[in-house]
Amino acid sequence: MLRKEFQHRPAWQERCAEVGFDFYNIPSHDGSPYWREGVGYELTSTQVDYLDDSTTELHAMCMDLVREIVGSGNYPVEYGLSEEVKTVIERSWRRGDKHLYGRFDLAFDGHTAKMLEYNADTPTGLLEASVAQWNWVEEVEGIPNRDQFNSIHEKLIGRWGVVGASVAVMPRIHFAAMHDAGREDWGNLEYLMDTAVQAGIDASLLSIEDVGWDGVHFVDLNNRPIVGMFKLYPWEWMVADGFGRKVMDAATIWIEPSWKMLLSNKVLLPLLWNKHKGHALLVPAQFDTGQKPCSGKWVHKPMLAREGANITMIDGGVSHALTGSDFNPAYDQKYVFQEWVDLPRFDRNYPVVGSWVIGDESAGIGIREDCNQVTGNDSHFVPHYTVE
Repeated sequence: MLRKEFQHRPAWQERCAEVGFDFYNIPSHDGSPYWREGVGYELTSTQVDYLDDSTTELHAMCMDLVREIVGSGNYPVEYGLSEEVKTVIERSWRRGDKHLYGRFDLAFDGHTAKMLEYNADTPTGLLEASVAQWNWVEEVEGIPNRDQFNSIHEKLIGRWGVVGASVAVMPRIHFAAMHDAGREDWGNLEYLMDTAVQAGIDASLLSIEDVGWDGVHFVDLNNRPIVGMFKLYPWEWMVADGFGRKVMDAATIWIEPSWKMLLSNKVLLPLLWNKHKGHALLVPAQFDTGQKPCSGKWVHKPMLAREGANITMIDGGVSHALTGSDFNPAYDQKYVFQEWVDLPRFDRNYPVVGSWVIGDESAGIGIREDCNQVTGNDSHFVPHYTVE
């Protein structure tokens, strides 16, 4: 894997904005835009094949774990799930509720990938990984080969056909996020809605705060029952707030489905490691039982957190704060330990590969980089291209 510099495209800002990627200029911690226009990562076809196969294998292991947990009814206590939430998960799984997408975050040095985590419920970075970087690879000057590991857009449209058919014969799906979620979330939501419309789905936007309840159904502002809803809103929040009990009673089909709670929690990391100990794609992980690992380097991660929050390094039993990880008291709950993985370094930047799964298929990658070894909310997105 190589990191190369390129000329900026003429009017590249307009090209980003016209596809809905108008948050390209959100400032990172160094003050420069979130989207890196003048650089790109080069991958070979062999590396792409490896990432494709690795992503498919990781996703299969995750699905097998869900199947095992729900089938046995043996939910690890570390999830902290109530009996009501377990029932919601089981109903969703047994009903065959369809999932849309997810993103594995991988440490990849060009030879070996290691799974850092799985963003299985509310991953963002989708619009830039699909349309925005595809436009870049088609238009930038001096690129050795105009190809990319990226079939995200086409696979999303195809998958919406499957998901929509599982909701209704003539599907109508509402797309919702929090009113003040920010332009990044709403940009990703609008993009997903657009792909659903291209798949023939009747779609409309709605703020989570505007979802109503008529005593039987969740309803929109026009009092129409919400038959299917894609929510850019975490399941752990849904079952803890006003939706709570109503989720059990309503007939709404949720996207992502509630069984994704078993994959969108970092409880997944030690569970996978214990089930597939020594697997080349996995990193040793264990639950935090109150005692730090005494030897080696480890990362201390909250089970439920986002964008690199509340992460510390444990080295020889001593905790060290990590630059790039902000502390959020909302996430200061249960933790896991994951063995430290050195990220590759290119021109003082550490890249993390976000490998997308659409349905059950590997669909392409997006790369974020940072001068810190914690990839956070203000890390940069960098396009990529592939060569033989």
